[in-house]
Order: sequence, then C-alpha cells, then structure tokens
Amino acid sequence: MGSFSVALLEALLSAGVAPDRARAVVDLFDRSVDERYSLHAEVLATKRDVAELHTRLARDLAALETGLTRDLAQISTRFAETDARIAESKADLVKWTLAALTTQTALLLGAMKLF
Repeated sequence: MGSFSVALLEALLSAGVAPDRARAVVDLFDRSVDERYSLHAEVLATKRDVAELHTRLARDLAALETGLTRDLAQISTRFAETDARIAESKADLVKWTLAALTTQTALLLGAMKLF
C-alpha cells in the first residue's frame, strides 16, 4: 500500500467510515488507478521509452550511414571501372578506324595506279 493509499485510509477512518468499508474504498481506488495506468501505458511513452527509441534510432542511422558509405564506394569503383572500359573501347575504335582509313587509302592509291 502506497503512502497515498495509507493517507486516504486514515482520512476515511478519521471521517468515521467503518474500517472494512474504508479498506474496500482504498482497494477500489488502487484498482481504478492501476486500470487507468494500464490503459495509458499502452499509448503513452515514458522518458525511458523515448531514450531507448533514441538509442535504437541513433544505432540504426549509424548502421545505415555505414552501409550507404560502403555502397557509394562500390558504385564509385564501378564507375571508375566503366570509365576505364570506355576509354579502352575508345582507343580500340580509334585504332581500328585509323587502320581502316589507311587500308582504304592504300587500296585507292593502288587502284589509281592501275588506271
């Protein structure tokens, strides 16, 4: 029995309420408070609940940031690899174009000598 319940019991007894009736009123009051608390506890957050949520969110955000940083590093690596392949393809294209132009020029000059 809490201090408020004891004070309520003493107040009821000093007001002339029978002891068994006073205890019944105090018990009913305690049950009523417990019921209200349980109803509110389902929808209200305590400071501890908010602190735990804050800690979990901070941890989850840190994990997300780590994952995003890793993913961005992988994307950056893939872009670098793609840029290297594009540069290699470009060099090959220039090489084959020059070879084709040289061959075409040689064929044209050879054909012009025949006529």
